Amino acid sequence: MRDSLHLGTALCVAAILAANTGAAEPGRPVALTLNPQTQTYDFETAAVSGSIRPDGAYHGVSRFVHKATGTQVIDARYSALNLFRLFSVNLGLGNPRVWSREIKATDTSVEIFWAQTDAHQGTITARYEVREPGHVDLTLTLKSLGTYSGYEILLPNYFDKSMVPHLYLKQRAIGDTPPEIDLVVPTVNDVFRGCSLVFPRDAHTARFPVDGRWNRSEYGMDVAPFFPVRHYGHPFMFVTDRDKTLAAVMMMQRDDCSAISSRYYSENEEDRATTYTAMDFLVFGQDLSPGDERTARVRLSLTDLDADMSQPLQLYQSFATETDAAATE
Repeated sequence: MRDSLHLGTALCVAAILAANTGAAEPGRPVALTLNPQTQTYDFETAAVSGSIRPDGAYHGVSRFVHKATGTQVIDARYSALNLFRLFSVNLGLGNPRVWSREIKATDTSVEIFWAQTDAHQGTITARYEVREPGHVDLTLTLKSLGTYSGYEILLPNYFDKSMVPHLYLKQRAIGDTPPEIDLVVPTVNDVFRGCSLVFPRDAHTARFPVDGRWNRSEYGMDVAPFFPVRHYGHPFMFVTDRDKTLAAVMMMQRDDCSAISSRYYSENEEDRATTYTAMDFLVFGQDLSPGDERTARVRLSLTDLDADMSQPLQLYQSFATETDAAATE
């Protein structure tokens, strides 16, 4: 398929820039400006500045800067909200990073469209939008043209190696008592050294990493060792700076989040599995038939932190309320 890159002209004029410097209305869409040198769509809100890259392997949010401190949380080599591998039971369905795509832009959104391929019988649309005071929203729309069991999209986020991963995990349930939920930093352990950890939604999605999908190497894909451990407590994750004053938070709805994956963390670089901090969503985890359509919404936010690190959970709760309300409209 032929690439169609609709870049247009620069979209942000002086009046819009002036408006962006004023008081920020929460949830207000933010204008995007095409940078002809980098071929990225740049943005600025009250709290953050950044860039969305629609082309190349590392499409997605390539720059996400906390304006108050100047901290760039994304590893400069990679991106966040990046579509990587596609899976079904015992199947590897290819890699959107290397596929042809169509790109369309408006004054407040960038949309990437992938048509079906020999490897993947379905189409995917990724729509990126920025909102005040510091959110990037990604809407993923899948239209299935095939029959797939346990279909997933791997959505990685590559952060600077200084950032520390956090997520909420369920304790073991005993009797009828609901399980407690712990805030956890996944740290290095010889039991899983060299592996990536998968925190599934439930016992059904816990089977996916070991059903054969991660052992398929068709279409030039490298095989990575991903293994399931404890179930996640909430469908969101976050990374903090070492001083725990700033966090980048990624969130979804539970029904659309089949699992969270994380590289383990260590202050000792020799113990690290990677030269970056990565946390991934596995999206959908559902059975599909021809004609089925699924939509998932993902949000990436930057926030300051208090001593209790309460803001990430508050951001997720607000997001869940917002998306629940939108679904009933």
